[in-house]
Amino acid sequence: MNSKAQLLLLFVLLATVSITAFSYFSNSDDQVVIVADEVPEETEIIEESTTTIQSVEQFTYPQESLNDFINKIYKENITNCSTTIALAESSANCLKSTYEANLIIIQEQDIFKNDATNAKEYLVDNKEILSQNDINKLLEIIEYKTVIDNLERETLLLSSLYEERFQSSIQRTAIFATNEEIAKAQVISYNFLKSGCINRDLVNSEEEWIYPSEVFEVDETKINFALKIESKLSIGSDCMGKLISSILNDSRGWTNITNKEFLLVDGADADFTFIFASPDKTDELCAPLETNGIYSCRNEERVVINFFRWENGAIDFGTDMKTYRLYLINHETGHILGWNHTGCPKDSALSPVMMQQSKTTDGCVPYGWPLYEIIDMKYDLDTYVSVEED
Repeated sequence: MNSKAQLLLLFVLLATVSITAFSYFSNSDDQVVIVADEVPEETEIIEESTTTIQSVEQFTYPQESLNDFINKIYKENITNCSTTIALAESSANCLKSTYEANLIIIQEQDIFKNDATNAKEYLVDNKEILSQNDINKLLEIIEYKTVIDNLERETLLLSSLYEERFQSSIQRTAIFATNEEIAKAQVISYNFLKSGCINRDLVNSEEEWIYPSEVFEVDETKINFALKIESKLSIGSDCMGKLISSILNDSRGWTNITNKEFLLVDGADADFTFIFASPDKTDELCAPLETNGIYSCRNEERVVINFFRWENGAIDFGTDMKTYRLYLINHETGHILGWNHTGCPKDSALSPVMMQQSKTTDGCVPYGWPLYEIIDMKYDLDTYVSVEED
């Protein structure tokens, strides 16, 4: 091949290689541009979308609130009471229709309790991003379980009232309960009934009395009580203050009658005072009442709790110190509120809290809450049984 032909062939090869290289690098540059400009945008959009989905997840509120449901059922089914919510009437028809209405509500309890569980879980998971209004709405739903539990207790009470007062020849109000229900009655928010706040490791003070350090300012809208404990007793004062407050402010207790909460305050401005004392000191503080070293008392504005009783209970309670301690606090508080002693309404019925259960339950079952006194006030039923008659 001559030199011209060789040069021509070389030129063609070079031209071909140049065009191919130019095409390749041009395409490569385009690809780089695409990767640089488009891929990060797609990634950013995906992340942003995921975050948005998590933040806008909404709680499914019940179509009908429990309160609206209760009001609707009462309106449809209770026609024999002058007021359907307060249940002020004591007629047989009123009690019966209210009882039946409550059963209708309780049949739907699983739905409302499930709503309460879901609301609690949602609040825990999302509390940091919820508005105060949303939190308040969720708290209202969470309370559904408590409302249903209270309604169940009221329904059992209504059943006992109806059967005893209107289907029995005995015209006394007697309330009965199962062992399981009595066990539930021992559960309170500050669960120190079993120990009674007795602590053997406490160091005796040189002062005659010790006082709780955790007290509140006097509130005229509440019933203010104070607490002092003889220093030689092995009782924690702050523990006892919380325990008594838990008992007195329980929904099964005296607040049903007083419509006021009880508040632990400094002794100087209290409406009344709990005093925990040794047997000898109890006799001294209770005089002229005779406590004989073994009983407690209410003397004017003082509730004197005999430590011997607080520690050992009473014969008819056996080893059930929880129920006895509930009884002792509620019984003496009942005297402060103006209630007198009563008797056992019927064998195997629950003992009224104003019965002198430290002496005997006289065939009744020991019990620590003022059930009879509550129904006396709420339902206008005379639950009193004279001690002499009994």
